[in-house]
Amino acid sequence: MRHQIQAATSADVAYVANLLEDQDAAADWPEKEPSDRFIEACAFSTQIWAARRVSDGATTALWGVTPRLDNPEIGYIWMLSVASFDEKSRDFSMLCRLVFAEMLDQFTSLEQHIDSREDRTLDLLRGLGFQIGGPQRQAGSSVLLHHVWLEADSLAQRGSVSGGRSLLVH
Repeated sequence: MRHQIQAATSADVAYVANLLEDQDAAADWPEKEPSDRFIEACAFSTQIWAARRVSDGATTALWGVTPRLDNPEIGYIWMLSVASFDEKSRDFSMLCRLVFAEMLDQFTSLEQHIDSREDRTLDLLRGLGFQIGGPQRQAGSSVLLHHVWLEADSLAQRGSVSGGRSLLVH
């Protein structure tokens, strides 16, 4: 499968928001629809990247990063895969590595809180060099979350997509 990574366009964002329209609200954020949370995340992101299949131009994944309010040197990442990478998980890892390397040009580290039931996501992030903290409950939530973080010097085999270039991943 071949993919091209470029800065996301409004068409990429609209496509993914439309896919999220039919999703149920998350237990930890029942007052917000997933598509509304996604649009909000995009609005606050300093970078949003899209992977598109070369064969048909379809958006297959989006990644974004927002600065932490209490420390703008740290980026709070998000990612959504809208295509199945089940047989090509290595492809998705490579795409993530390229995007995270670009984000680490702006931030000293990247972090997020991941639901402890998301084994595949935790394994992916671990494989990319993220540190995984122990599961903890956040105030008002019954969900166990792992704090995950990646320092700029920890990303294995860094790649770059700077300068508006696009990259092809086979």
